[in-house]
Amino acid sequence: MVFQRWNGWKTAGMCALVFLAVLGMGNHAHGYIVHTVRQGDSLERIASHYLPYTASYTRAELIRDIQALNTLSSPVISPGQTLTIPVIRSEPLKAQRKAKKKDFPARGIYVNQRNAGSREVFDLAGKMRQIGVNTVVFDVKEVHGALAYPSTIPGSYASITSYPSNIEEIAKLVDYLHKMDVHVIARICIFRDKLMAAAMEDWRYNNEWVDPANDDVQQYNLAVIREMIGMGIDEIQLDYFRYPADGRTDTGVEGKDRSDVIAEYLSRIHAVTSAQGVLLSLDIFGIVIWQRTMDISVVGQNVRKIMGYVDILSPMLYPSHFGKDFDGIANPADNPYYFVKEGVQRLKGIVGDNVVIRPWLQSFPLRVTTGYDSDYIMAQIDAAREAGATGWLLWSPGNCYDEAFAALGMIRDAQDLDEQILVEEEHGGSAQESNLPRTLDAPHTGFEVRGTHQDPTASTGGI
Repeated sequence: MVFQRWNGWKTAGMCALVFLAVLGMGNHAHGYIVHTVRQGDSLERIASHYLPYTASYTRAELIRDIQALNTLSSPVISPGQTLTIPVIRSEPLKAQRKAKKKDFPARGIYVNQRNAGSREVFDLAGKMRQIGVNTVVFDVKEVHGALAYPSTIPGSYASITSYPSNIEEIAKLVDYLHKMDVHVIARICIFRDKLMAAAMEDWRYNNEWVDPANDDVQQYNLAVIREMIGMGIDEIQLDYFRYPADGRTDTGVEGKDRSDVIAEYLSRIHAVTSAQGVLLSLDIFGIVIWQRTMDISVVGQNVRKIMGYVDILSPMLYPSHFGKDFDGIANPADNPYYFVKEGVQRLKGIVGDNVVIRPWLQSFPLRVTTGYDSDYIMAQIDAAREAGATGWLLWSPGNCYDEAFAALGMIRDAQDLDEQILVEEEHGGSAQESNLPRTLDAPHTGFEVRGTHQDPTASTGGI
């Protein structure tokens, strides 16, 4: 087998590829190769080359694995030195989509770019699977505009040749989460894009936003969406798919208001995702559900126009984001049950059963004065369920989910108790623990995503 070489590497001088185990057996195969160090090599460079062929999630992790496997006391290496590399596959990993129906009851959390690019995402996923959470939403493109992963797409549209990317290998992120039985959603901020607003004068709407009506802007984001679809993503989620709340209603396009521009572009995206069997979800301003004409005219999110071009609507029903005295409530942040239930019910009254409603819930304490705790989270989950939502997503910008996990743990414990009582009634007495249904347990995958070729204490995971 021949591995792709770095540009400029010559066959004679690259390395001696000596296989110590049979490769091509998928992620469960344990294999090694021997790399002979040549002039100009460094552990960083070597790790960058071999990372796609290893179980390591990041270059930093692979460097630690190589150091542990070869008992290196320092990162200094010399030409002619041989290094054992924990390679387990002959080709870079290609994640496979795990299709779900749109009414799949997703219960999920948001994971930011920093955590998605480290082992923290798997630690969070492990905790959440134990309490019945089954979905991760991670950032592909946040409002700063830089893609979270290495891609040539930005450079094809602008003079942008490099930018920091947190997620080194999305294929591994998706594949490892799939092995934990997690539904994987890629979140893409569309029109709030600080990078392109600064770099592309023709695209610019203001300092932070690009023009939703600009065809190049639309083509650029479609290219990102297509690239994500090719990486095995289960669902594309669009955020900031609107105009800024700037009080204006113009589009620069004769005969089209802002809701026309938004709906027409959404129809183009939906044609792409539906053709590939990928779910499409859309985050919408919570306030537009109240159907006030000015709100809709300014941001352009007209639910009646867009509902035919999306599988799932995710209203952002964060109580903290409603203004003082909204709907007669002095501080909306202190009334989580009301705003979630009212929002879902109002939205359901507009879309009926044609679109799945999966709300974003507040998992942060902003403006809460009456106590932010597990009960606060529980009130929102209860409200979503009672109003007819299909699942929910929890938003914490810093991924602080202690209160949420505590609430979900209580739900899990209550469900387990109900199941135990049912089993005992069926068997006429106490039931053995091994006989109890454990439908919410994280499945045992038989796959350890940390390095498998060194002393397990040697790799700490993450960056």
